[in-house]
Amino acid sequence: MSWIQILRVAFAGGLLLALVACGAPGASGPQIRIVDPWARPAMSGGMSMGEGHGGHGGAATSAVYFVIRNEGDQPDALIGATSDVAEKVELHETRMEGDVAKMVPVPRVEIPARGQVEFRPRGLHVMLIGLRRDLKVGDTFTLTLRFEKSGEKPVTVTVKEMNP
Repeated sequence: MSWIQILRVAFAGGLLLALVACGAPGASGPQIRIVDPWARPAMSGGMSMGEGHGGHGGAATSAVYFVIRNEGDQPDALIGATSDVAEKVELHETRMEGDVAKMVPVPRVEIPARGQVEFRPRGLHVMLIGLRRDLKVGDTFTLTLRFEKSGEKPVTVTVKEMNP
């Protein structure tokens, strides 16, 4: 075996070790998973029955809910979302001020390492403002969530009636 062949084998072995180390379990970084994304039904030409009822200048709205699980060892943050079913998509939180529930836009939602955050009615939610089409029970659409470290994660959202 020549020196060149020995160097090639040594280089290939080193490269293989580096690739295995990068993909090994326990590698650092967030590992984001979206669980059970769903939205409330709404009419594009009218008001929804969900979050934001009457709060967006008469624009038809709906809200999307899900659970974000981070199974990694680094935190991440949800910093935005887009969808072709709405003119505008925002992260919101419903907060009580006295006896009045108010929706407040939030710029980011922290997702702790090895933790989860629930987006649910009367809590955190993704607001769809200015619907471009009706959202009927059983319909599906794509919502793309944008994370600070994990990048974009498209999810399929199913339109469902809210359980009482």
